[in-house]
Amino acid sequence: MNTDAEGPHYHHGDLRNALLAAAEQLLVEQGVAGLSLRAVAKQAGVSHAAPYRHFRDKAALLRALAQSGFERLAAVILAATETVSHSPEQKLLEAGVAYVRLAVDQPEISQLMFGGGIKPQGDMAYRQVARAAFDALVEIIQEGVRTGAFRDRDPQELALVAWTAMHGMAMLMTAHLLDTDSTGAAGVDEQVRSVARNVIYGISK
Repeated sequence: MNTDAEGPHYHHGDLRNALLAAAEQLLVEQGVAGLSLRAVAKQAGVSHAAPYRHFRDKAALLRALAQSGFERLAAVILAATETVSHSPEQKLLEAGVAYVRLAVDQPEISQLMFGGGIKPQGDMAYRQVARAAFDALVEIIQEGVRTGAFRDRDPQELALVAWTAMHGMAMLMTAHLLDTDSTGAAGVDEQVRSVARNVIYGISK
């Protein structure tokens, strides 16, 4: 008998994604301390041996989970900016809103991504995915520099200004150091837009 496929619930067509979904649910409910390959296997309804098909250990699982978060972040930024056609300033504004909203809506995965506990070491695929959201900001800045909307400075330098402002706001909100409960989603978005407008003012000509 193949022990990796034991149990009546092992019918996942995509085991890796099923395990990541189970891991994220446990992360939300119990934090990193509650995560183990055995617990994830139980949550996903597969045998205890099944996770080892994709993850060598807990560290590998956490790295994959953080990587999925970075992929999600890049995707929401891209989706937000695609709604704006010809305005780098508006694209940067919407990218900032998308960034902070994701962090506020999914604080556990954001903490995993940015909390410093992940050691990518030589994992170049992880590093590339982790930079994708920043690279999207660089592209927006490059467009703004090219069209004269932003200062003629190194786009990576200007993107770093925008990134750190939005990231700092996201971390303050997820740490409950800025009021988000009383304002609701619309209020959060407006707070972000207010800060983003000041960033845009600072990097504009």
